[in-house]
Amino acid sequence: MTAKLSISVPDDVADWLGEQPNASAAVAAAVRAQMSAARTDEVLRRAGIVVTEDGKARWRERLARPMPAEVLDEGRRLLEGMA
Repeated sequence: MTAKLSISVPDDVADWLGEQPNASAAVAAAVRAQMSAARTDEVLRRAGIVVTEDGKARWRERLARPMPAEVLDEGRRLLEGMA
């Protein structure tokens, strides 16, 4: 089931959506990502872990940096061991 909505977005968002082959799918993916983040925050909160906006910003910065090759290699080894 789907619902048709009419929304207002800033010009830069409208421009980006206009470039997408399926604007509805792009909006749905973005909203689902935000829903997932909210669920993660709720699970952490219930476990007694409060994630602040400052903490989120630090993780975003950390994850934006390239991972060292040895970290990626170790991650691949761990995943292979789980298969």
